[in-house]
This record gives sequence, C-alpha cells and structure tokens, in this order.
Amino acid sequence: MTVRNKYWLILVGIWVPSFALAGASILWVLVPQTHRSQAIRVKLTETKQLYAVAQEAVRTDDQSRLVQTVERLDRRVSDFVVPLEGAPDLAFEIAQLANQTGIESFSMKPRNRQGLDTVPECERIGEKQIDVSFVAPFHRFAAFLNAMERHHPVLFVETFTIVHPQVQSSDPQINMQLAVLAEKPQGRQL
Repeated sequence: MTVRNKYWLILVGIWVPSFALAGASILWVLVPQTHRSQAIRVKLTETKQLYAVAQEAVRTDDQSRLVQTVERLDRRVSDFVVPLEGAPDLAFEIAQLANQTGIESFSMKPRNRQGLDTVPECERIGEKQIDVSFVAPFHRFAAFLNAMERHHPVLFVETFTIVHPQVQSSDPQINMQLAVLAEKPQGRQL
C-alpha cells in the first residue's frame, strides 16, 4: 500500500465516524428541540388568542355586547330549564294539560323521589323523570303530546308506549316517560 492510500484510509477512518457522530449528536439534540419549539409556538398562539379576547372584553362597547349575549343565552336556557321555585308547580301544569286535552284516567309519579338526577357536565342543572299513564283515543293522545311539546319550559318525552286494549270499544292505555330539566339548589350537589 502506498503512503498516499494509507493517508486516505486514515483520513476516511477518522472523518467518517466523526461526521456520523456529529450527525447523530445533532439529531439527538436538535430534534427534541424542534418538537419543544413547535409546542411553545402552539402555546404562544393560544395565549395570543386569549390575550386578544381579553383586550376585546376590556372595551366598553364589547362589554355591552357580551352582556347582551349572556342575557340572550340566559333567556334561551329558560326555554328548557324549570326554575327552582317553579318546579313544584310543574306537576299541576302537566295535569292541567291532560285535563284541557280530555285525557281520562290520568296518573303521574316521579321516577326518582330523592331529588334531581345528574346531567353530565352540568353543575347547575339536574334532570327529573316523571312517569305518566292515561287512557285516551289517539287524537287526544296526539293533542296532549303536542301540548307538552309546546309547553314553556320544554317537557321532553323520552319514551311512550301504547297498549291496544283487549276490548274493541275501549281506548288504548298510554304510558309516557317525561324528562324535565330543573335548576339545582345552589350551595349543594344533588
């Protein structure tokens, strides 16, 4: 082997592992840094958006707009939720709807007598389920169902069953499960 070939062999033997080691260390150091850098950029973008929202909220015209939006949403919630003080009157209102539509043999009982059932991800709203049964021809049942759907606040009809009577001259037996959203008493969880 000539001196020149030995020189190139030593040069390649030293520099190739050095370049490989340098490349591996760059990847070992820089790749995690780019991931961290991207995560910081995402967090910075989110923080800038929150800052922009906070700046908007400081302006008086935006504050009045936000107050109006909250009031509008509060009115919208009242379309679906029975106020805490109006919950006892709800049974009377349902019985009144049944009486107005000509329902016979009307009976109603709460499914859970302890209180309100929990609604997922709702701290201030609970659900009350009511079982209703009555005897009525189909047109009166449809009128009662329509009256409940138009009731304010909304009465949700979860399920209903119609049992055809054995005797042809009698009306079918109808069982319904209603759900009502109601405010929870503040200060304690039910």
